[in-house]
Amino acid sequence: MKPVRITLFVIAVSLMVSLACYTTTAPPLYEPETFPENQPTVDQNITPETVVSTVAVQNPPADSTAPTLLYISGTTHIESKPQTWVNVDAYLAFLEQVTALGMKWSIGADIGWLEGEPRAAELIQKSEALGVQWDVHTHNPQDRAKAAYLITQLGGHPNSVVSGMLVSEFDSLAPQTYQGYTWTPQVLWGGVNCPGHRPGCDDHAVGLWIPLSAEQYTTHDPSGQYIRVGGGSHQLADGLALAQTIADGQYPYPVISFTLMVDPVNLTIVNSDDGMAEITAFVNEINQYGFVRWADIEETAQAWVEAGSVPSRIEME
Repeated sequence: MKPVRITLFVIAVSLMVSLACYTTTAPPLYEPETFPENQPTVDQNITPETVVSTVAVQNPPADSTAPTLLYISGTTHIESKPQTWVNVDAYLAFLEQVTALGMKWSIGADIGWLEGEPRAAELIQKSEALGVQWDVHTHNPQDRAKAAYLITQLGGHPNSVVSGMLVSEFDSLAPQTYQGYTWTPQVLWGGVNCPGHRPGCDDHAVGLWIPLSAEQYTTHDPSGQYIRVGGGSHQLADGLALAQTIADGQYPYPVISFTLMVDPVNLTIVNSDDGMAEITAFVNEINQYGFVRWADIEETAQAWVEAGSVPSRIEME
């Protein structure tokens, strides 16, 4: 009988090990612990830590009875030309105001600003202390890893967002390495069909999906890897209209996105004269809708994944 007992024991242990191997936990959109807590202000001799993140998009189906949530983010792009740069003091004051309202903001700065603004490290570090995220925004797609690298050199923690791109670039998206630093894209925001933001070029859709390809950019690919966060028209009135439409029950999607975008020089909503007073009024009014959530672009993508990755692309004129 002793050999039989030993055999049964071995079988039981084997079953336990097998069950353990099938227990998995979906990874987060990104892992903050992979970023050092204390970066130097500027140190050209540092070799930043490589950050490789994995997004899990194959979640169980969302609860069809769950209410639609509207995730609203705010962003600013700072281009390479000095005439488009922010006034650091004025912009920090602006960020203090919008974050005090409960808004979540992110900034994308091109290579020229990162290399040429003498107070770049100050703005990056002080804005991050307010909870502001730093996206990766470059007009040259080959500069994305370099921009992320420079942000780390200036004491920041770049996220996985490609903030602004030509739709034609989609098929060539991939991790990039610069100076030993690897940056991995996961989230897409902003998409134009032709350069220059000419009429008809910008994709003003709201909602989230995973594009199939550059040719079929609006088609959702459940097996794809890059989450597109639609920003809409960025206008305050359109954001309020979208919220009312959701309140009327028109959309069945678990998560819909919308982004306010502010001009870096005038600190007004792009293509409008709406400044801090109008933004404050917008926040107070839209907060009356219980389904509104404030999140930055990457957090919005994470919320969409957690809600089941249900595509919600909605055209907005």
